[in-house]
Amino acid sequence: MTLRRITLAALAAAACGPLVAHADVPLTTFHGFEVFTSGRVNAFASYGAGDSNPVAQGGEFIPLGGGLNTEYDNIPRRGPDGMPLPGQGTFVSMRLRSGFVPSVVSLGLRGPLGDRTTITTFVSFWGTIETESQRKTSPNVPTFQEGYVKLEAPWGTVVAGRALALFSRGAVETDFLYAHGYGVGFPGNINDRGPTTGLIGFGVLAAFFSPGVMYATPAFGGLQISVGFYDPTPIPGNWEQTRYLRPETEVTFDHQAGAFRMHLFANGAYQTLYNPGSVTSEKMIGGGYGGRLELGRVHLGASGHYGKGLGLSYALQGGAVSVGPSPANQLRTFDGYSVLGQLVLGPFDLNLGWGMSRTYQLPSDVEAGNISILKRQQALSAVVVWHATANLHLALDYLHGDALWFLGETQKFDFLSSGITATW
Repeated sequence: MTLRRITLAALAAAACGPLVAHADVPLTTFHGFEVFTSGRVNAFASYGAGDSNPVAQGGEFIPLGGGLNTEYDNIPRRGPDGMPLPGQGTFVSMRLRSGFVPSVVSLGLRGPLGDRTTITTFVSFWGTIETESQRKTSPNVPTFQEGYVKLEAPWGTVVAGRALALFSRGAVETDFLYAHGYGVGFPGNINDRGPTTGLIGFGVLAAFFSPGVMYATPAFGGLQISVGFYDPTPIPGNWEQTRYLRPETEVTFDHQAGAFRMHLFANGAYQTLYNPGSVTSEKMIGGGYGGRLELGRVHLGASGHYGKGLGLSYALQGGAVSVGPSPANQLRTFDGYSVLGQLVLGPFDLNLGWGMSRTYQLPSDVEAGNISILKRQQALSAVVVWHATANLHLALDYLHGDALWFLGETQKFDFLSSGITATW
């Protein structure tokens, strides 16, 4: 799975509500039930330039993963005579693409179920304007992203179906609210389809839409506890078997006093993986934390994560960076940190952020001496959003990325994007 195919966007402020937080548009009512819709359509012009993939030297091995995969966009170095030179080249890329949240069409039904219980059914379909590998003949099939039933009552909330899971959703929500809700950020691999990834992979770990069942307690003094069990996920090519549902949990605390608002969160996930037909196993375990503070026009958010088997971009990410060499195929450990700030000036949002993700070497990596996995990658992000109307949003988005490998290879790149989003 490529980085750009990850379902990378934000959730609504309400637990397990529609992913993109906008006022629902009512369509009709019958027998006390309301049919509603919401959604968005966007398009961005994006320009990127910088270093191409690093080149191994002197018997080194650089596993794929991390940094920016320039694939077919590499421009080799050339000498004064015009002949190609060895070493790392450059790239230039211009694309028209979807944003961090692509085009979305959602439909819901909401109404009473008894005196004190509300039932909601919700589905959403996501699609991108660009096609796979820039092939205009490739079919552009929308994705069934969400489909769940939700019960809300004084005893709490239950969500069953395909919805955003609990692990790392607070960090992704912060990226959506204070940076890339109407922007692009990191595009991922240059020639694939979207959506883009914002700061995911740079201090932010993606939350996933997964089949599952989740229960959230009522809020007691601002404190709420959510527990979910989700369809387990293998790691293709290495740990292919799973046997039990994946538990995830999140604890949140919300407080508001006048113009001051605070949202704190901590979450975690756990899953055991097996070799097919074997008792050999590995464990993914991760934790995330962070919060947001808002004082009038000034908003600040921060998040972090740490764990084994997380990957650079999402938990249980496959590839040679996440999984060590055979025969042990040990899962590597990762961490990440991000800080984002937002200043609201009338219809303008000024957003500035930084994030960094890191990989920890296995003892076998150190012993081998010639394996250069990604050590860390970080990014600076700046986004200006003009909310021209309540339903029309224009953005200018800049991201600078900087990647470093354990044996010293580096890669730097810049992306400048501008586009429009219409919401309803």
